[in-house]
Order: sequence, then C-alpha cells, then structure tokens
Amino acid sequence: MENKDIEIEKIAWERFLTCSGLRFKRELPPEEKKKITDNPYFQEYKDEALKIYDQRQLKKEKAVFNKKYPVIKVEASGNPVWYGGARTMMFVYSRDHGNFVLEGYSKEVEEYLKKNYTHYFCYHSMWSDGQSRGHWNFWKVNVGIFEPSKARKEWKYVVRPYSGDYTEDTLFLAKKN
Repeated sequence: MENKDIEIEKIAWERFLTCSGLRFKRELPPEEKKKITDNPYFQEYKDEALKIYDQRQLKKEKAVFNKKYPVIKVEASGNPVWYGGARTMMFVYSRDHGNFVLEGYSKEVEEYLKKNYTHYFCYHSMWSDGQSRGHWNFWKVNVGIFEPSKARKEWKYVVRPYSGDYTEDTLFLAKKN
C-alpha cells in the first residue's frame, strides 16, 4: 500500500471509532480490522477521510508557499550598465545563513553575494518590462545547475561541471540532431 492509502485508512479508522463510539482494549489485528473496513457502510468513512487528507495536504502546500524569507535589498551604485541592469530577485540557499532573498540590480546582487557569502546556490529571477528570465548559480566558478532537459532525457535538476560558454551543451544537442 502507498503512504497516501495508509494515511487515508488511518483517518477513516479514527473517524469510524469517533462516530461509532467504539473503543477496543487492544489494537485489532489486521484480519479483524479488515472485516470491519471491507463492508460497504465503511466507504463513507473512507470518502470523508480522503477529503480530510486532501485538506491537510493543501494546508501543507500553502504553508510552504506562505513561508516568509528575509529580503535583503542591495543598494544601487548609480552606475547603470547594459549587463547587470535587469531588476533581480535572487532566491538563495546558503549553507551557513539559510534561505533568503536578495533584491536589486543583477550585477550588484551578484557582487554582493560573492563578497558576503560562501557555499550557496541560488536562482536569479530577472525582470524587465514586465517579463522575466532566470538562471541557476553556484558558488563554485565552474559548476552549473541545469534544469530538466527533454533532449538529454534528464528528468531532474543536475549539478555538473560547466565551462560557462555553452559549447558543451551546443555540441551535445548538435550530435543528438
């Protein structure tokens, strides 16, 4: 049985005991429990348990999304440049400082991060004219974090050496086509 199914069974059993007012002096063995739970009338407890389970999962998901991370605003130097001039929010995980957000212009945010932190990885989310683009960054110079790729048949994020000039990726894609 899957974890979800086990959890739903537990919730249904608790609801059944609460609603029926039954109490057992000992934990019922699985065979005896199965005689009770296999009856059609027990299905309403399973349906109710599924709703409760879904509500609990939704609350957990919302809790993750509502978590507030400290925001550090990096002041602008006043020298606009072509590269690094995009408004950036950088979501950072630092081994020594936990999770936080850096906000400012791309180049200044990168400089601030390199100057003040070691052992981190982050996601740059750059915004300009209401549109965004982004990329992953790692504290080591020649290491990259790559998103899942259909071309490479990689279905998860990959941390691997990175030259910084796309030649490795370009050659790989050229060979595939």
